[in-house]
Formats: sequence, structure tokens, C-alpha cells
Amino acid sequence: MALTIFITLLLVLGSLCIHQASLAFLAKKIPLGIRSSHPHLYLLMLGVFAAHFLEITLYAVGFYLAEHTLSLGALVGENADGFLGHFYASAVTYTSLGFGDVLPQGHIRFIAAAEALNGLLLIAWSASFLFTAMGHYWSALMCENPEDSQNIQPDSRPKQEPAPAPEPLSDKT
Repeated sequence: MALTIFITLLLVLGSLCIHQASLAFLAKKIPLGIRSSHPHLYLLMLGVFAAHFLEITLYAVGFYLAEHTLSLGALVGENADGFLGHFYASAVTYTSLGFGDVLPQGHIRFIAAAEALNGLLLIAWSASFLFTAMGHYWSALMCENPEDSQNIQPDSRPKQEPAPAPEPLSDKT
């Protein structure tokens, strides 16, 4: 079990490093400012997809080595054979899709559980990254054409009067 925990920690740390390096690279190399365009956004999305693809592949290699080299368990099911079966199991686990047609047995279940949690966190990190990037893109777009953005500025909403303060409670019983 100690070996399984060690392998799982390596896979989690490896996927975190891949993700952080990928997002840092994308943030540095793909400009999202006044001069950016829709292709920049598509490149950003493809870059995030590629990062997740690499992370799924890392876990697939981990599953394959854990099963075939270290004999820590097995992936069982109709589609579990070969590296493609391990990649499929990894993708289904990483995304928390969980079809149930390929199941981990033995200590590999621990790796699969960690991959599901790790995938959830990394997908959320990607969503946060893309949300921030889209915010920069739309802000730059609004600065470029301020007359187009008049109807969506928060300051253009009508002001509302604050609600009156509630009456104090009296001690009359």
C-alpha cells in the first residue's frame, strides 16, 4: 500500500506541475488584450485541453505501470486491455464521468480515487483560468469600443433607494 500511495503522490504532483506550467505558458504566450481576437481564445482553449490530455495520459501510464510492472491491481472490463484501455479508464476517471465499464481492482482503486479528485480540482482551476482570461478579453474589447458597451455598464442601472431601517423592538409584554 505504501508503494501505491507513493505512486499516487507522484502522479498528483506531476499533474499539478503540468497544469501550472501549461497555464503559465498560455498566459504568457497568448495575448488577451486590445489586439486579441477570437483565434486567441480558441488557442487558449486548445492549450487547456492539451494540458488535460497530458494529465490523463500521465495517469494512464501510471495505471499501466501499476498493473503490468508492479502488479498492484488491475483494470477489469471489456475495454480494459492495452494502453488505449488504460487511457480510456483514466479519462473516464479524471473527468468523473464513471461509465462503470472498466473498473479498478486492488490497490489501483486508490490511484483512481485520487485521479478523480485531482481531475475535479484541475478542471475547476482551468475554468477559473478561462473565466479570468475571458474577463480580460471582454474588458479590453469594451475599452476599444466604449460606445458599444453603454448598455451593460453597471453604473448605467437606475439607482435604488435603500430600504428603511426596521423599527426597534419594544420591551412591552
